[in-house]
Amino acid sequence: MNNQYPSSPGQQKSSLFSRFILHIKLVVTTVCLWALCYSINSVMKNSIALEYDGGLTDSTVSWDIMKTSGLKPYTAAYWKQLNSMAGEDPSKPVPGLMCVLAKFLGLKVHLICDREQEGGETLRSTWKKTVSYIHFAPEPNDKYILLEKYRPFIYAASSDEGLAQAVKAGITPMRIKRAAQTKIPGTYTPGKFGEKSIPLSHLH
Repeated sequence: MNNQYPSSPGQQKSSLFSRFILHIKLVVTTVCLWALCYSINSVMKNSIALEYDGGLTDSTVSWDIMKTSGLKPYTAAYWKQLNSMAGEDPSKPVPGLMCVLAKFLGLKVHLICDREQEGGETLRSTWKKTVSYIHFAPEPNDKYILLEKYRPFIYAASSDEGLAQAVKAGITPMRIKRAAQTKIPGTYTPGKFGEKSIPLSHLH
C-alpha cells in the first residue's frame, strides 16, 4: 500500500527554489574558477605555440603558386609574395579551436612561421585576432631561441624540423596532422619523437 502523498504547492515551490539556488552556485563557482585560471595564466604569461605552415593552416596552394611564380626561391621578393597570400591559406579548424580555447583561459598563443618576414604585414593582419603573437623564424635555431624565451606549455607542429626544436628546448611536442594532399616544406614523420598527435587536426 502506497502511503506517499502528493507534494503540496509549497513543497514544490521550495524544491524549485532549491534547484535554482544550486544552479546559481554552480554558475558562480564555474565563473570564479575560470577567472582564477585566466588571472594566473595572464600574470604568469603562460602560453602555447603553434607552427604556421601545416599547423594552423594548410598553405599548400600558396606554396604551389610560388613554384610557378618565376621568382628565385627564398629571396626577399619570393618571401614577400608568399607572405602576401596568407589570406588565401585555409585555417585548420582543430588548431584554430585550440587557439580560441587557449586565449579563453588566459594563455598567450605564439604563432611561429618558418619564413622570412618580408611581406609579413598581410600574414600578421590575417591572423592577429586568432593568435597573440606572430614570429618569423626562417632558421631552425631561430625557432629554438623563441621556444627557449617564451617556454610555452606545448609546441604543436606538423613538421619534424619544428618538433625537433621543441624537443631540444625541453618543450612538450604535439603533432598536428597533415592531410594526404598537403604538399609543403618540411618532413613529416608522425611519432618520430614519441609525441602525441592531435585528433582530426588534418582537416581544413
